[in-house]
Amino acid sequence: MTTDTSEEELIQMGYRFAVSLANDRHDAEDLVQQACLRVIGKQGKLTSRGYLLMTIRNLFYDHIRRQKLVAFESLEMIETPLPAPTSSEIGTNLDLETSLSRLSAEEREVVYLNCVEGYSAAELATMLEKPRSTVLNMLSRAKARLIAGEKAETAAAVVKGGSHG
Repeated sequence: MTTDTSEEELIQMGYRFAVSLANDRHDAEDLVQQACLRVIGKQGKLTSRGYLLMTIRNLFYDHIRRQKLVAFESLEMIETPLPAPTSSEIGTNLDLETSLSRLSAEEREVVYLNCVEGYSAAELATMLEKPRSTVLNMLSRAKARLIAGEKAETAAAVVKGGSHG
């Protein structure tokens, strides 16, 4: 009998995870390709979700270290211009990529693994080798930033939509 998750499903899951980390579809494709090559080279085939996700994660952070990039960015430094929604769109149009761009790579990783893949804080703590309280704090901060960003966008859209010219 075959495993519960096919290789295609593992690759798609890995791609979604890579997008959540890299916040860029092309970089995510590269990460998944490199991770698949590494996993297949060591194990002969893709079989483990956890092993593939951790390989993607390690490749991502290795790339950051090599490029000497800082994984944490201040929200004040990030300015992503958005088109103003119409009054009927306010609060109903969620742009996930824009929302996630407010978070650091580490926060995106924790939010993705928790909210999309369904890992608990205890599982994430083990996986990321961090205390459970740290994982819970990261999740709380990330969610607060996402909520604050959505409120600010909605307020800006209302002001812009109400002003004339």
